[in-house]
Amino acid sequence: MQIKDMPNNFPKKRRKILGPIARFLLKREKWNIIGEIPNINRMVLIGAPHTAYRDAWFGLLAILSLDIKVKFFGAKWIFSRLPSPIHFSKNLDRQGIPWPFGWLQKYLLLRLGGIPVFREENKGLIESVSEVLEGLSSFILCLAPEGGIEHVDTLRSGYYYISKELDIPCVPIEIDYKNRCFKIHKPRKVLDTFEKDSLEVQKIFNGVVGYKRTFKA
Repeated sequence: MQIKDMPNNFPKKRRKILGPIARFLLKREKWNIIGEIPNINRMVLIGAPHTAYRDAWFGLLAILSLDIKVKFFGAKWIFSRLPSPIHFSKNLDRQGIPWPFGWLQKYLLLRLGGIPVFREENKGLIESVSEVLEGLSSFILCLAPEGGIEHVDTLRSGYYYISKELDIPCVPIEIDYKNRCFKIHKPRKVLDTFEKDSLEVQKIFNGVVGYKRTFKA
């Protein structure tokens, strides 16, 4: 789980404490990382299947263990609230349960590269994000193409339009609970239409066993 021959402007961050801890925890949980992060300085990582909140925990350990810096989207509420199976509000930005240390949760997630998504005000989201990322010489953006932990018949189009707008590759990563590993695929350029591309991406993830369900193309 080492990054080799990365360009100087690759978004990496040596973590003298959290890195070894994350590697220890992944080893203790018998999780592994198969493949290599590609030697490019701008990319979109797309992980699936995303079926449970614990995916984020193992994903965080993988990121810390590899000493890379990433950016990721998250619903606004996860930056300050705890997950709850019961929705107390119809407002999509006020899900979960508030708690006294929400401010610390927000601080840590922002430091880790989190970008809050206001789902009640999502007009122009892709354009806004693309403008921010276009000004960066290097970045790794992590996205869940399913858009959440619930089953969807079609993938969300965010990964596609960001990749196409910025002319950068996307890198599929399997979240494989059956084999307890993250499998990193080779980078790929998106196709000429989202419909065609999403079908190809679904084929890549087809049959991968998530925590609660198996991905089916």
